[in-house]
Amino acid sequence: MKPCILLTTEGTYPFLGGGVSTWCHELTHNMPEVDFKLLAIVANPYLPQQYQLSANVTQVLKVPLWGMEDPIEYGWRFPFSRALKSKIATTGTIINQRFIPLFEQLLKGILLPDLMDIDTLGQTFVAIHKYFLRYDYHKTMMSIEVWECFQKLATTAWQSQVKPDRITLGEIAETLKLLYRLLIPLHVPIPAVDLIHSSAASYCGLPGIIGKLEYRIPYLLTEHGINIREQYLNLRTSIPSIFVRRFLHYLVSAVVKLNYHFADLILPVCTYNTRWEQWWDVPPEKIKVVYNGANPDKFKPQNYPPNDRPVVLNMGLIFALKGQLTLIEAAAIVRETFPDVEFRLYGKPTDLDYFARCQQKVREYGLEKIVNFAGFTSEPLRAYSEGDVVAMSSVSEGFPYAVIEAMFCGCAIVSTDVGGVPEALGDTGLLVPADRPSELANAIVKLLSLTHQQRKQMGVKSRQRAIELFTQTKCVQTYLDTYLQLIRQARIGELKMNNKI
Repeated sequence: MKPCILLTTEGTYPFLGGGVSTWCHELTHNMPEVDFKLLAIVANPYLPQQYQLSANVTQVLKVPLWGMEDPIEYGWRFPFSRALKSKIATTGTIINQRFIPLFEQLLKGILLPDLMDIDTLGQTFVAIHKYFLRYDYHKTMMSIEVWECFQKLATTAWQSQVKPDRITLGEIAETLKLLYRLLIPLHVPIPAVDLIHSSAASYCGLPGIIGKLEYRIPYLLTEHGINIREQYLNLRTSIPSIFVRRFLHYLVSAVVKLNYHFADLILPVCTYNTRWEQWWDVPPEKIKVVYNGANPDKFKPQNYPPNDRPVVLNMGLIFALKGQLTLIEAAAIVRETFPDVEFRLYGKPTDLDYFARCQQKVREYGLEKIVNFAGFTSEPLRAYSEGDVVAMSSVSEGFPYAVIEAMFCGCAIVSTDVGGVPEALGDTGLLVPADRPSELANAIVKLLSLTHQQRKQMGVKSRQRAIELFTQTKCVQTYLDTYLQLIRQARIGELKMNNKI
């Protein structure tokens, strides 16, 4: 029987595009030796599937956080009589006696981390998970008992961190509402599998932590971007309340620590990520870098005729971390040297407010004939080949597929020096600091000023580097070897434990 892997995702595969989804798709489609089950945490239950799954994906568990009043509407308890029984069983007495002590311990572990060791916090998450397997999530979390417990801890036990007289009831309610949504994965049963593989040190890693502690399932963690850093960047701009923001900082920090602590092995996609993991006290022997890989037979140079006008190409979803606003500001500067330049941005907007700001910026600078929002493309090879220069403007990255795919296509590349991008490009492209439109513009002008042949020679070097280091075959084989190694070690450990008994 083939090994079975539970691959967990958050806001990505198979319902949304992006680099993590590309990685998941390649992993599942190119590893027939293994069966996969997918557990996908999504924003709402109505997202359509965006990818054609491979035959070895045997189950997809969608875990929506929003878009429903009660998780029972999209729950796992079938027939409905099971769900009804769990609601009937969830009485005030049960909540007080069985849940509130766990909830208090959870909140103290999150808000006062110095007073609780990480192993105790992990076992608390497991105990809450086991509670929700029996009792109703919505009825428990919406109870007056939970509200009173949360309000008390938020305004008394956390006095050293915040000023309770400045916390409004609205802020407390907003925080508890968010906590309600973010803990929904805890009420989902863990499928029977041989290994759990999380695509982020985030809430999608909670099944891995629970599986490790409760069922002794080995837990593997891959980090693409640094979740804790990206969460901090996001919260700084999206949550106005200092109290709510600080609580979420503490919550996400606790979740990241749990993921790092309980993962058997952490496979960051670049060496840059290891610095963050080591800052969070992950032992070096638990960390092994595995670079993302692309298919050199799929992404290769094309012999299209030269463009009538210079084309600067950008590939990526449109949201704040991809930095398209910086690229638009750079376009205004590049126009001064190349008046007929076109900036062609391929990618679907996933943050509509940010996309609106990008469109407004285009209008402010009068760039309507310069900046082209080209939308999603199903032909990335053709898209990369359209550009004289590929320009990436991200604020935060892991090891982006857009860069290594462009390298395989033999493109002349300039990128911000974030995450693993410098490790990918080496000396085959240009690097500039993030959020510096003038420096990005200068680098683009430098590449556009080269002859077509000079840019082509840059592309030859970048493709050679990609073939040596970043092939899909090498990436997938490393993951397969790691799966089999961890499963084998777990089975040996199980045999030894049984023999002792």
